[in-house]
Amino acid sequence: FFASRICTSCYLHCQSSYRPTMPTSKSEYIVTASQSYISRSANILVAPNLHSKGKSVIQKNVTIHGEFGAAIHIGRYVYIDEDVEIVPSVIPTSSDPLLTTSSSSGSGGVGSKIIPQPPTENEKALPIIIGSHTKIGNNCTIHSIAIGSCVRIGSNCSIYPRSKIHDCCIIENDSVIPPDMVIPPFSRVRGNPARIVGSLPECSGGEFVEDCVQEYTRFVRELGE
Repeated sequence: FFASRICTSCYLHCQSSYRPTMPTSKSEYIVTASQSYISRSANILVAPNLHSKGKSVIQKNVTIHGEFGAAIHIGRYVYIDEDVEIVPSVIPTSSDPLLTTSSSSGSGGVGSKIIPQPPTENEKALPIIIGSHTKIGNNCTIHSIAIGSCVRIGSNCSIYPRSKIHDCCIIENDSVIPPDMVIPPFSRVRGNPARIVGSLPECSGGEFVEDCVQEYTRFVRELGE
């Protein structure tokens, strides 16, 4: 009972900082064969590079940069809220400092805006993996190479290139994850630059799974499906 109460507390705290956008009309969405709902106002660049396992929601004004040439994998029951930008990390193919590289590799200071630029001939883009039962709040910029399953990312977060977030983590609102930072499982993170401020109990993953399934079911029901 005590462990369950801790999980519920963590879950409610996360919910208080994350309020997903609810649908207003089915006509606003494209429904894929795998039962994902993609807003017609979303900008999916080079759509064949986006691979979704289904039953996910991508809201309006989301931009996914498939034109970088790297695959972007999204698990099941993933929710991506409005005004999110997903950009593959770009790395040099050579250590030669004289070769031209783009400005999207995350060499600027933490908090500075990274302007997305496709890789040059001397660079390559890295695939992005977003695990199942994960939610990304509105107005986030995602350059991470991997976001695990059962992750909650609040609003207005910046996830810098080559960073990695493991399973069952909460990234609180307005957090800035520096380049190359690796966040271990069951971590609570906040700040600019972000730091680990707490941990989640192992049972929290089950509640996050249940929450995402219920959220998707509610979303589809409100569209009148």
